[in-house]
Amino acid sequence: MFGNLKKWILERFLAAKAENILGSRAELQQEQKRVFHALDAARGIAALIVVLYHLPIAFRGSNFGSGDLAVDYFFGLSGFVLAHAYLGRLASGRMAWREFMVARLVRLYPLYALSLVTTLALLAIMKLLGLQIPWSSTALAGKLPFAILMLPSPTFDWHAYLFPFTIAAWSILLELGVNLLFAISCRAITRPGIRWSLILFAGAILAIQIVVQDVLGGSSWNTLAAGIPRVCFSFYVGIQIHEWLKNRHGKKPTHSIIGLLALGVLLTIISMPEHQWIKLVAIFVAFPLLIISLGTSDVPNGLTGALLKKLGVLSYAIYMMHGPVLFGWLTFYLTPDVLAARSALVAVPILITVVVIGWMADHWFDRPTRGWITTRLRKRTTLNPKHIYAGLNNSDIKP
Repeated sequence: MFGNLKKWILERFLAAKAENILGSRAELQQEQKRVFHALDAARGIAALIVVLYHLPIAFRGSNFGSGDLAVDYFFGLSGFVLAHAYLGRLASGRMAWREFMVARLVRLYPLYALSLVTTLALLAIMKLLGLQIPWSSTALAGKLPFAILMLPSPTFDWHAYLFPFTIAAWSILLELGVNLLFAISCRAITRPGIRWSLILFAGAILAIQIVVQDVLGGSSWNTLAAGIPRVCFSFYVGIQIHEWLKNRHGKKPTHSIIGLLALGVLLTIISMPEHQWIKLVAIFVAFPLLIISLGTSDVPNGLTGALLKKLGVLSYAIYMMHGPVLFGWLTFYLTPDVLAARSALVAVPILITVVVIGWMADHWFDRPTRGWITTRLRKRTTLNPKHIYAGLNNSDIKP
């Protein structure tokens, strides 16, 4: 009798503990309904512009020269969405910073790993075909362990990329860094004075970098330090915008025309030729205003809205997989004769390939993998209350 009573009390304790950290089912369902479709759609459009930005200049010319600014929009969107999903739970203690970081790694690592494996497979094919690869066997052996752990690759070249196999991963590294800072300082961040101090300090350094050196930075070793104020400014601006708008999350979004106009403005900005003043206006004025507009609006109904929503869902897969796709195209298709033609039409099959592979990666690999990991982690909640990984769900959003 006492054994059954003890078992019942233990089960109720674990259930109460899980309920306290994970939140009530009604609360979780309410959060899952709050999907910012217009913000997601903008993220998908920005991901496609990044693909075009990384095309050889011979094809795109000066078009899409500001495509790298899409990353600054991603950082701002990340601050907004993560504040919406996690700030309350982190600040109240219902979720520990370790659990939050596990949730972020579960969201970000699988597609990074797939991008890495795809690039290595392409290198192996090049080796079999007798083509020259960018690194020696010794260099590959030295870099690969760091790449597997999602760490910057060691090198003697100060100008080398942090992640030579998956170049886009530099932004994921900075994202995880600012995510960690966000999680461990979440209670301080809830104070407006602290938030604004971080925004103004990071913004001042970023503005100086742009005005004096015309550099944003982050992708290579020599610009890594310059990437820190870049990610911090946009991320904390995103959090501040969420705090401004959080009282109207339950209200009906504004008309979809506002969202479409904002998407058009975003597309125009990041499609412009590279220029110092465009960087300043985009990062310090346009992107914050766009996040406000898109965060309070929606996409239209019908086919257009459905396509925009799907593009938003695929945005992270497109962003992470476009590197190996472009590498494959540049290696096996864009021969000297094709490059000499300089036809912008080459972007069409490349974009189609990136979107299709992004869909395959998201549908057949990322979602099943994250689902499997999440299920395994959630099972631990019934075994040990110290290992309750809150927030792990397939609806977690990556900017």
